[in-house]
Amino acid sequence: MIPSQKAFGLVVFLTVAACADPVLEAQIAALGEESPHVLPGPLHRPGQPCLLCHSAAGPASRFTVAGTVFLTPTAEQPVAGVEVQLFDASRRWFLAYTNCAGNFFVTPQEYEPRLPLWVSLSGQGLRIDMESPMHKDGDCATCHRGKKSPTSAGHVYLTADPLQFEAAPTHACGGVRK
Repeated sequence: MIPSQKAFGLVVFLTVAACADPVLEAQIAALGEESPHVLPGPLHRPGQPCLLCHSAAGPASRFTVAGTVFLTPTAEQPVAGVEVQLFDASRRWFLAYTNCAGNFFVTPQEYEPRLPLWVSLSGQGLRIDMESPMHKDGDCATCHRGKKSPTSAGHVYLTADPLQFEAAPTHACGGVRK
């Protein structure tokens, strides 16, 4: 093979490798820029679809289940310390907990659920069970992206009663840029 053919072959290979899944790349790009105030990591992008990046095809480490818990259906206030109870089709349980950004995530080394997956939340003396199981994947934001609308079930939340708490506990988050 002559050098120009090698170079052409390398360019074609790199182009194909870089565009492995243009649909996924477009979905990730549609999320927009990262917040300049939050370092990438466990506190970033609350309420957004985690498994776009954190899947086998995504650019970040893989999660099997992930999401964000907010205080109420309409509040943008995340809740820390919520116990996320996962129960899969094989009758296996796993517990995850939300961090100060309301995010939780589960790695394949911790728990690889067999769908469908049932989810319950417990925290601050409350318990809420999801009305139907997860069938598609373990990404809460697949169905719960943003406010309730014809295309979203609305935020995952701990209580429907905004008066349930005078003020939800707040926790200082590390990983925030000043």
